[in-house]
Amino acid sequence: MDEPFSPTPGGCQLSLTAAGEVWSWRLTTPDGDCVRGLAPDRATARKSAAFAAFAIGALDRTRERRF
Repeated sequence: MDEPFSPTPGGCQLSLTAAGEVWSWRLTTPDGDCVRGLAPDRATARKSAAFAAFAIGALDRTRERRF
């Protein structure tokens, strides 16, 4: 099930899928890059994806500053 992530940092798309006893999440950036992970339940999967989205956003901002 693909769904827009809310809030959408940088326009990322979130996909959540039940994978047996765990939930699989995939975060796709507007550039087409993907970050994936597993979590024990749907709520934790959304939180993990949110953390990844904000980390990706922070790395992008750092690259723009040219540190």
